[in-house]
Amino acid sequence: MNEGGCDYLMAERAIKNIHILESVNKEPIFILMNNIGGDEYHGFAIYDAIKACESHVTIKVFGHAMSMGSIILQAADDRIMAPTSRQMIHYGTWGVVDHAKTTQKWAKEGEKIDKWIEQMYLAKMKEKNSHFTLARLQRMLDHDTFLTAKESVECGLADKVLGDE
Repeated sequence: MNEGGCDYLMAERAIKNIHILESVNKEPIFILMNNIGGDEYHGFAIYDAIKACESHVTIKVFGHAMSMGSIILQAADDRIMAPTSRQMIHYGTWGVVDHAKTTQKWAKEGEKIDKWIEQMYLAKMKEKNSHFTLARLQRMLDHDTFLTAKESVECGLADKVLGDE
């Protein structure tokens, strides 16, 4: 099974569709998500498009928001997860086969992205629990951490579980 996740087509379509919706009016935008993750740069493009959106954006997760999907979810004004949906957070995975100096540059880029991810997640988590620590988050990001919808809300990475009004 090969789920592509975030790629250039997904990013291009998401950015264009957000732009089209905003150009028509400033009504709220609802995004239904089931995202396995994918390429960091294309995912960041979607994240930035949502953050820059003047309309109120709600993302509802059905299935999963994993890896880059989880990061995109954090860009929304309202983050709602279906009761059986899952979220997975981690530092991500990289693979570079190249000259040693090029590999070192990619490793530095990966470190920059890791720091950004830490800051973004920690800010969201501290909104819910001001005592949440960077060290605890780093342990969660070190390896794949799977969160139920309820756990996502409890740690601040979602706002509510669908049906829990």
